[in-house]
Amino acid sequence: MAAEHLGPWEPLPVADAVSLFKSARFRWWLSGGHGLEAHLSDSWRAHEDTDIGIVRSDAAGLAEVLGGWDIHVGAAGVLTAWDGGAPDPERSQNNLWCRPTAGSPWALDVTVGDGNDDEWIFRRDPTVRRRWAEAVLLTGDGTPYLAPELQMLFKSKTIRAKDDVDAAVVLPRLERNRQDWLRGHLPADHPWQRHLVVS
Repeated sequence: MAAEHLGPWEPLPVADAVSLFKSARFRWWLSGGHGLEAHLSDSWRAHEDTDIGIVRSDAAGLAEVLGGWDIHVGAAGVLTAWDGGAPDPERSQNNLWCRPTAGSPWALDVTVGDGNDDEWIFRRDPTVRRRWAEAVLLTGDGTPYLAPELQMLFKSKTIRAKDDVDAAVVLPRLERNRQDWLRGHLPADHPWQRHLVVS
């Protein structure tokens, strides 16, 4: 929901974001384009923000990780000061914009998702679930990131130019089981189907 009237962005470098969250006492992961890059160990475009994913019920833990930061709930193109609780899914509150001080550029977009102790749950369709070990993967150095097929499922709803770029780069390079899973969860006429290898 980036918009100029909401203030400038100066994304926190991924390494700095990982350093901030490594001591978190709740589940978190790289998401967005950086999560895709983590899977492929590659980079192919610039990023407008740095995304960290969390489970909605863990949102209160951000106060410890980002102590003193200015945090707002982003929904429908409007930012509202965060009250420290779990953002309301009924009001489409799925993003927390974070910056070190009220006068700083925005640095982190914390994407708020759903899940329980055992499973990641797709917030747009709670029948789509994956065990956490399959939903959140680890890089060689132990950094967690959202599985690429799940990230691309999120991106598939309202396609932006950068999402098409990601699809063209990422989908042909995914492991066959990830391609098969995504193919089965995208509409048959979705334009990204052409990037998925036919079994």
